[in-house]
Amino acid sequence: MHDHHYLVLSGIGLAYGRCPNAASESLRLSLLALNARHAGDGGAATPALGRYATGTLANWTDGMTLLSARQLERLHPGALVFAAIRDPVTRLAACYARDFDMGCNAPASSRFLGFRKGMSFDAFAAWVCGISDRKSPNAFRGQADILLHKGRLLPDHLIRFESRQADWAALRDKVKAKNGIDIGPLLEADNTSEPEIAAVAASLAPSLRKTVKQRFRRDYELLLRQDAPR
Repeated sequence: MHDHHYLVLSGIGLAYGRCPNAASESLRLSLLALNARHAGDGGAATPALGRYATGTLANWTDGMTLLSARQLERLHPGALVFAAIRDPVTRLAACYARDFDMGCNAPASSRFLGFRKGMSFDAFAAWVCGISDRKSPNAFRGQADILLHKGRLLPDHLIRFESRQADWAALRDKVKAKNGIDIGPLLEADNTSEPEIAAVAASLAPSLRKTVKQRFRRDYELLLRQDAPR
C-alpha cells in the first residue's frame, strides 16, 4: 500500500490525500461527519463503521482501502482533491510519539530498517534522515513524495496543520462553489497530545533540525510556497 493514499467521499465530490501523522483528529472527525450526511451511493451511511466510498474512517488505518493517484484520476476525475500537511519536524515528533511509543518500541514493519527499542527522538530523527523516500514507510515518507504525481502536485487544496481552521474554511468555500455542498466548519477534537508532541519537536538538537530541513526540503517548499493550492 506504499502508493495508495486517497479516500473518496463521492457523494460530495471530494477526495482526501492522506499523509500519515500530518492531519489533526479534527479532520478525521469532520470527514466522519460529512460521510454520515452524504452517503456516496445515495443511501444511508453507516455511522457505526463510518464507511466511505473506498473503505472505513473508523480510524486512519483499520480497514482502509485507499486508491492510488492513478486510480483516483481514472475513477474520480472530477473530484476536488485536498490533503493535510505538517511541519516535518513536528510530523516526525508525532510519528515518534504515536508509532514508536516515545522510544519504547519500534513497529515490526520498521525494525528491518534499523530502528531500535529505546531510541531517543534525536536518534530517531537522524535515522529517518538516512532513509530515502523510496524505502521509507508512509509514516515518515516525505509528504511531497506522497502527493506528487507525474511531477505535479495532485491535490487542488492543502490544509496546513498549523493553519487548519483557515485552510478548512477556504476548502469549504471551494466545495460550495464547485458542488453546491456546505461541508461545515472543522469540528473540535481532543488535542491533549499536541503539547507533548510540540515539546518533543522542540527538543530536537539544532544540528539535527538542519538535517531534517535538508531531508524534507520539498515538504518545506509545499509549506512555504505562496502559490500552493489553498
